[in-house]
Amino acid sequence: MMKYLVIISALFISLNAGAQGINFFEGSMDALKAEAAKNNKIIFIDCYTSWCGPCKWLAKNVFTNTQVGKYYNSHFINYSLDMEKGEGKNIQKQYNILAYPTLLFIDAKGEMQHRYVGACDTSTFIAVGKQALDTTNNFGSLLKRYHRGERNPDFLAKYALNCISVYYPYDIQEYFATQADSQLISPVNFEIMKRYRINVTSREYQYVISHIDTFIKKYNFMNLYEFVTSTMTRTLYSQSSAKDFNLEKQIDTYLQPVQSKEKEFWKNAFIMDYYSFYKIRKEQAFLEQASILLNLAKEQFHPYLEYVITIVTNFASEISDTLLLKKFVDIINPYTILLSAESQLKMANIYINLQNKTAAEEMLNKAKIHIKNEDMQKEYDKLVSTCKLLK
Repeated sequence: MMKYLVIISALFISLNAGAQGINFFEGSMDALKAEAAKNNKIIFIDCYTSWCGPCKWLAKNVFTNTQVGKYYNSHFINYSLDMEKGEGKNIQKQYNILAYPTLLFIDAKGEMQHRYVGACDTSTFIAVGKQALDTTNNFGSLLKRYHRGERNPDFLAKYALNCISVYYPYDIQEYFATQADSQLISPVNFEIMKRYRINVTSREYQYVISHIDTFIKKYNFMNLYEFVTSTMTRTLYSQSSAKDFNLEKQIDTYLQPVQSKEKEFWKNAFIMDYYSFYKIRKEQAFLEQASILLNLAKEQFHPYLEYVITIVTNFASEISDTLLLKKFVDIINPYTILLSAESQLKMANIYINLQNKTAAEEMLNKAKIHIKNEDMQKEYDKLVSTCKLLK
């Protein structure tokens, strides 16, 4: 009987061993590299911090997966390091680890082969591992080509986008020096400008804002609005602590080269967006500016009006102060006929917060016939249930 128990116990242990996730090597970096060299394997390092939520999610939900463990245990020597402790501090500096989690792949000599930033699902995580082993398409291969002196524009564009996606330092002006003004409107250049958050004083930003009509036609209003306002707002915020800071004068300075008739619209859009920035967030000032911008769009820039209505309503939907919500309702009332279905749902929620059941039901009835997807349907159903509770 004892013999059978031993056999069953051994079988159970064996089955459990095959149903495990990643096995992480324990020891020093030197011992890790020696182990990798002995097994002729690449090293995978989970670069995390104790405060990183996505790092914890990855460790709990992905590293423990059986298929992940099977792939990574067979192809890599796996290691996990807190970037704020011990040898992790050296790794953080050596490989410029700037965001977490960073999935770092190096060889036994310490040369970077690949990296990926952010939490991901199991299939993506395995795909990252496969790319790390692809010596012609991993990030390390691009890095080697760059250090060998390759500088043709197509390569630099690819290199730049890869660098920003994995938080690896790169001076983007090296690439833009290869691009004429007329080339800046290309999809790859617009994407690079957005990803690198170029400075408002740069040639590239000034070109965009000076040819805003052309860019809007190619990439639509909301894409341009988000890009030019967020870039301007970050710059303005960085200067806002100065004693002589004057918001409108500073915006005027940045818009000085712009000759477009839309200069007034964008100045007011920049002011409004500045007040919406999470580190500033002045709700009353935002609403006052929203009223100005809405009227300006209605009178002079009508093609932009519906977009402005959407932007203003999105912000107002996050306001909790009932007095400010009432002020917003007064501001938006002349424009309700132009509300999108998404904005009608947000308005319904605002009316619910104001205990105005009749107005909320009216908005819900209008939105009902224009629901486009499952998420909108869920939001609609939730609001209907909440509205029924009002007296």
